[in-house]
Amino acid sequence: MAANFNSSTSWEVDLVEIDRLIEAMKRIPDKSEQIINRTLETKIEKEAGSEIIKEMPLSDLKKRLKGHAHAKESRSLNTKHENLGFTIRPTAKFNYLKYPDLAIGTSWKNEPKEFMRKGMQRKVPEITETLENALHEEIEKSLGGK
Repeated sequence: MAANFNSSTSWEVDLVEIDRLIEAMKRIPDKSEQIINRTLETKIEKEAGSEIIKEMPLSDLKKRLKGHAHAKESRSLNTKHENLGFTIRPTAKFNYLKYPDLAIGTSWKNEPKEFMRKGMQRKVPEITETLENALHEEIEKSLGGK
């Protein structure tokens, strides 16, 4: 499993690194793409976003007391479903998240926080396991566990 990181955080199935997943896909080649896409969309995408939110830094109390909504406490991420993957990006209102994450713009003097990458990195093993389990369930249904 590999995560593709840039100003947003993406996760895609990287078939070179996942031998067990490939073997499961080979057993039901006509259904595996559909199963992976459905599993990503229904079971994984929202959980991946919540893992990123756990890593977000929280701004100082003074700004939050003035009524500024903070990304960590709001719906700050959008997930775009793609074929065999998805992209998680900040919503327009919280687009500033790229600055502390990458240490650019007003955060250029700081160390990159990389909370998007760290959140996805923690989630990748669970994503792999969930996809593999979904494929094995379909193999059991279709082939009777052969």
